[in-house]
Amino acid sequence: MDKKKIGKIIGISAVVLGTAFGLTSIIGKKKQGDSRYENDPEQKNPLEGKKVIFVEDDEEPENADGARGHLEAVGDSDHAPGFYEKYIKRGMDILLSFGGLVVLSPVLLGISIAIKIDDPGPVLFTQKRIGQNKKYFKLHKFRSMKMCTPHDKPTHMLENPEQYITRVGKFLRAHSLDELPQIWDIFIGDSGIIGTTKKNLDFTRVSLA
Repeated sequence: MDKKKIGKIIGISAVVLGTAFGLTSIIGKKKQGDSRYENDPEQKNPLEGKKVIFVEDDEEPENADGARGHLEAVGDSDHAPGFYEKYIKRGMDILLSFGGLVVLSPVLLGISIAIKIDDPGPVLFTQKRIGQNKKYFKLHKFRSMKMCTPHDKPTHMLENPEQYITRVGKFLRAHSLDELPQIWDIFIGDSGIIGTTKKNLDFTRVSLA
């Protein structure tokens, strides 16, 4: 293959990838408001933008992390992202996540079709998670549970939860493939390859004892 053909292939590939990146970015920006509950203010975290403490209290019910207590706001957060966090880290997140979406697109499509065939319904499901500055966002995963699964209980509280996991879901969970859609969360800026740190959560743990 001569240099002209190689150059032409490289040029076409660059145009295709550039166009795909531009379109994906536009879609991501449009979806970002919904993924951060901007269109549903009642779902937003009342502690967003606050500095908080976790007050341990053995008299309170145990939470999902096995701790007893509650959160209290003690003022506004003074965290301001630096140059590394705002530009270098975010730039790496965008490039690596977009690359992952492109390379894994056949796998993502195949899994989506398999989920639809195994148990018709939505391909994805979302979980409310807390991100930087205590902002809630929707974390995306491939659906691994049957549509008949009770929606008012977390998985670990279901009686015999294994009965609700689909055949495809068992395979996805065993190989952590159900977490692949989180690449999208990284691309649109809701999550990061390196997660949120204690520093930018402005979180402190105290005890009443």
